[in-house]
Parts: sequence; C-alpha cells; structure tokens
Amino acid sequence: MSEQPTSSTPTKASPNKRDTLRRIAEAARGEFVSKGLADARVEDIAQAAGVTKQLVYHYFRSKEELFACVLDQTSAEAMSELVSLELAGLPPREALRALLLQMVQPYHDGLLGSLAQEGVRFHESRATPRNSFMELAPRLRDKMKETIVRGIASGDFRADVDPDMALALAALATTGAWVNRYTVSTLCDVDVARAADADAWRSFSVEFVLSALEYERSSQHSLVRSAAPLSAPGSA
Repeated sequence: MSEQPTSSTPTKASPNKRDTLRRIAEAARGEFVSKGLADARVEDIAQAAGVTKQLVYHYFRSKEELFACVLDQTSAEAMSELVSLELAGLPPREALRALLLQMVQPYHDGLLGSLAQEGVRFHESRATPRNSFMELAPRLRDKMKETIVRGIASGDFRADVDPDMALALAALATTGAWVNRYTVSTLCDVDVARAADADAWRSFSVEFVLSALEYERSSQHSLVRSAAPLSAPGSA
C-alpha cells in the first residue's frame, strides 16, 4: 500500500514521511548531479527512491521545486559546516585560511561542484524563496568580521577592509572555478574536473584572498603554479 498523507496528518512529519522525503531528496540529488535539471526525469528519481512518481509530485509540485529543495539542503549542509567552525583559538591568519578552505571544500569534494552551474542558472531565472543559505548567511558574515577584526588588532590584516565585501569576494574567488568552470578553463587552462587542477585552484584562491588582506605580504606561499616566481619583463 502506497504512503498517502491524510487530512489528520500532524504538522510534524512522521518518521515514515521523513524517511520517504530523505530517500526522494537523495535520489533526486544523484539524478541532478549526473544529468542536470533539464535531463533528469521524475520517473527515474521515483524509481531510485522506491516510491511512485505520483508520491513525488504529492510532496513536490514540480521537478523544479524538487531541485530547489535539493539545492537548499546541499547548500545548508555546506553553510552549517562553515558557521560551526571553531576559529577563536587560531591566530587570525590561520583562522581565515581555515574558513576559506572550508568554503571551497564542498566543491572540491563534489558535494556542490556538480550542482554549482545548474544552481546559478536556476536562481538567475527564478525568484528565490527564503532558504537555509540565506538564514545562515548572517552568522557567516559575523564569523568573517570577527576574524578580520582580530587580524587588524594583531597587525596581521590591513585596517581598510570591508568584511562583508571581503567575504563575498572570497566566496567568488574560491568557488569560481566550479561555478564558472568554462571561463576559468578557457582563461588559464585549469579544469577542476582534474584532481591536480582542483588542488591548484584551491591553494591559489585561498592564498590570493589572504594576500589581499595581509598587512605585510607573506612570501611563504607562492601565487604561481610552478615553483619559480614569474620574472618581470626584461629581467634575467
């Protein structure tokens, strides 16, 4: 007998319903990652989740609504990891590096990487309802601001920094090779589908953001892919 909610169903989802929704979301994520929004089929999602197509449409009015749910859940997982980072015990520079590395990690691991470009197109063409990412954003802004303020006080970071703009730029820089994969691949021959390139972009982008905030530029970490620094024109 298929699961059918009734008018007496309580507001809080029953364990069976929560499990069903979880299976649908997991199956949908797999389909969207492998096929994209346009080519993913609700029939295949239902089959992978072990439910009927009708039940999928009972919980989600459209494939697009299901995709929005998957995006929300996936980004919420990534944001939860970010805002839960314990940075207060780290020196400011290392605290910021830890935050930046965690920012890019879900893309590097594939959690968000395969959905990134689909998500950008989806949000650009639709009004985005309030979601977990938006709800957690203020906590992430506070964490970034606290880290920068500590760095300014310690002399590690320059004082003329807007924390919110620095956070937005850091997000764009670290995740850009996944979100704008074609552009990055064309301009610098870095394709994050290749593990070595993904590692190179993660390292470069994190150090690039840090170098923009440092009061005195550290030469400990290079901003070039090769071991030797670039030479100025005409130099030996």
